[in-house]
Amino acid sequence: VPMVWHIEHDIIRFNKDCNVDAHEEHNLVDTSYAMENSKVSESFLLMKFYSLSSGVAKHLLTATDGSEIDIPFELTDEEQIIVQFPLTSFILGRSGTGKTTVLTMKLIQKEQQSLIASQGLNFDAADLSGVDDNNIMPLKNGGDSFVKQVFITVSPKLCSAIKDHICGLKRFGTGDVSDQSSILHMHDIMDDLEEFTEIPDSFRDLPHEHYPLTITYRKFLMMLDETCRTSFFDAFYGEMKTSFERGHSRSPAVQTFIELKEVPYEKFATFYWPRFNADLTKKFAASTIFTEIISHIKGAYQASRPYIGKLGRQDYVMLSDKRFSCLNNEKRDRIYDIFLEYESMKCTAKEFDLSDFVNSLHSSLASEGYHGDMVDFVYIDEVQDLTMTQIALLKYVCMNIKEGFLFAGDTAQTIARGIDFRFEDIRSLFYTTFLSETEASNQGLKHGEKPHLSDMFQLSQNFRTHSGILRMAQSIMSLLYFFFPSSVDKLNPETGLVYGEAPVLLESDNDENAIMTIFGESKTKHGNLRGFGAEQVILVRDDAAKKQIIDLVGKQALVLTIVECKGLEFQ
Repeated sequence: VPMVWHIEHDIIRFNKDCNVDAHEEHNLVDTSYAMENSKVSESFLLMKFYSLSSGVAKHLLTATDGSEIDIPFELTDEEQIIVQFPLTSFILGRSGTGKTTVLTMKLIQKEQQSLIASQGLNFDAADLSGVDDNNIMPLKNGGDSFVKQVFITVSPKLCSAIKDHICGLKRFGTGDVSDQSSILHMHDIMDDLEEFTEIPDSFRDLPHEHYPLTITYRKFLMMLDETCRTSFFDAFYGEMKTSFERGHSRSPAVQTFIELKEVPYEKFATFYWPRFNADLTKKFAASTIFTEIISHIKGAYQASRPYIGKLGRQDYVMLSDKRFSCLNNEKRDRIYDIFLEYESMKCTAKEFDLSDFVNSLHSSLASEGYHGDMVDFVYIDEVQDLTMTQIALLKYVCMNIKEGFLFAGDTAQTIARGIDFRFEDIRSLFYTTFLSETEASNQGLKHGEKPHLSDMFQLSQNFRTHSGILRMAQSIMSLLYFFFPSSVDKLNPETGLVYGEAPVLLESDNDENAIMTIFGESKTKHGNLRGFGAEQVILVRDDAAKKQIIDLVGKQALVLTIVECKGLEFQ
């Protein structure tokens, strides 16, 4: 039997640290060093460490059918601290620093703890993330120790990738290694709500097997809407009511209706923008106006006053003093005029935008209360894609303010149209709306105790790319910090563990098509899924370009727009 020593304080622990100081880096790059590091993809696979336990060994032995298995890999100290941290927290980090990993690990650990609490420790089941006695938190209400967790992200593709990952980890955790037949392929998820049809449309009495619930924010809104006495859509489609019964597979009908009547940025730019008064719109870009309307006029959340769903003109114009902004009073006045024009046009056309939906939910939940399931933990990935009012809706679903929320995101990746987001905003929102309201109802706060503002964690070690790409990204970030000081949160520079050259820029001659040159030969290889994404991907700017490229390459590579690919990982 191997000998066991108890950990004592005088044992020094050395971390594996592969970082080279920046100023040493440039003159150290001799050829042998570059050769050694040329196999970047291999070194990235080697950077994930797995702890070998009886559970893992058993799992590896039973998975003989050759199916790929998900084993949780070891986290770095930085990540471990966040996973162990018991209270609500905000996690910042640029892409590839492990935000999603931390969230899924925390979710899985909570699942396991509740499983242990309900069944007692069962040593036959595979043990995940080294659950030792110190980690097991006794959950309250011993009888029904079932924990309800919800994982929300905006992008449907990321959502389905995370869902698969969580399923894999859960199967590992329970020691179940049956063949996975339900792996969704990235190519198939074309439609937002397509894959959520098996999840009921309401938060009322959700069966246990649906938890942990991994859903997109849109699905979350639909489920909230179902718990209200009158649905937001009732006002719109009175005449469609007869075709389907409320609450029973109304999704397809509602889905087509939403597609017809909703105003996303594209519709705003093509249909509404040209029809506005030209004197007002000159010198403005459509995207600027859309962002101001969605994020500030209709998306700003004020806890102090009763909820009306939009800022008054006075309040909006006054914003120009508050925040470093290139919009002065006179410009804001004009923007407000455009907003009023937009609202009246939208009203006449009987259309709505996402903010209308969110605001109507706020007012009905405020007046009649929330009648669905209460959730214990809420995890939000890519939180920068949501407006403040959208985030504020979460307080109705989860009362566990002190420890139940995990927000992860990065303001350098705010690319959803119409969103203007900073982490200070969400922290102050959390402080004013979530904490002060629970303080008012005196939940769990002793007399005179101040609500504790949760911690901000920053992940700075990048697992996805090598230092060449990181240095280029950092140079772009420093330009952003310089020119737009208030729009991006300043983070410490990222460190990478793998040396790499700067990215390559290909310029093609007029007659040559670069994409055909690269993807022309590899007709036989099919990109199979690995990690949170697929093997190779072509990233394009918008849907028009996407269509064009798909016609050229067909099924050989995955073609995604920047918005769709966010949070996913490719070879």
